[in-house]
Amino acid sequence: MAEKNSENSVRSIQRALHILLCFNWKEKELTMTEITEKMGLAKSTTSRLLATLEAEGFIKRDPKNNKYSLGHNMYYLGLIAKEKLELNEIARPVMEEINKTTKETINLYILDNLESMCLAQVESPLPIRQAIKIGERSPLWAGASGRAILSGLEEKLWFDMIKELKSFTPNTITDPDVFINTMKGVKQNGYAISLGEKDDQVGCVAAPIFDAHGKVIGCVAISGPVFRFPDNTDLFCSLIVNGAKRISHQLGYNENKLAII
Repeated sequence: MAEKNSENSVRSIQRALHILLCFNWKEKELTMTEITEKMGLAKSTTSRLLATLEAEGFIKRDPKNNKYSLGHNMYYLGLIAKEKLELNEIARPVMEEINKTTKETINLYILDNLESMCLAQVESPLPIRQAIKIGERSPLWAGASGRAILSGLEEKLWFDMIKELKSFTPNTITDPDVFINTMKGVKQNGYAISLGEKDDQVGCVAAPIFDAHGKVIGCVAISGPVFRFPDNTDLFCSLIVNGAKRISHQLGYNENKLAII
């Protein structure tokens, strides 16, 4: 009997948590009927669970329209989670894993005033390596890290950036048509590659990072001497795309939910 009661308690907890997950950016308020349909439960069961969640401050009901929304305790816990789960803290273990596999420098960039800014770095242990200063900024149109971030912004900005194109090295993309076609490829593939564009000795692959709202906030990148890239580009691209997705998901990004919305 005790074991059965324990199973029922666990099931009730799971159901209560699933009720909280019924809410999203589009559906911030739901009626009991809508929640019941989403959960696939009897209305009496949903009512009982909602009453408990409401009493504990995880759900609140608007008496004017009888719709439910997330309560003050969810907001409180969210603030704690937000403070704890900062981008740097989330990204660091992923960056260290990629660094261990590739032995190359891994950089974390954020979008700041239409520039990419280096927020964090895990440096390569190899004698010949690439490293930049924390806080260093670059234009979004130049190199893999900038273009990875730019790919997540509206396409109008791509065309606005054309007038800023200039040559850092003979490999820098300065032709407007080539630049736009390159951006389309980055958008489609989910990663950007640059070989000797900002520095003719440096190669880089980067993938964008998205937040819970589906907005691009930065990117993670592998950088190193350009001569080590030809034999490793496919591996680097796979690792960086996977790493960027893991970071994004931990920030609350869900491409499937956004697609539905």
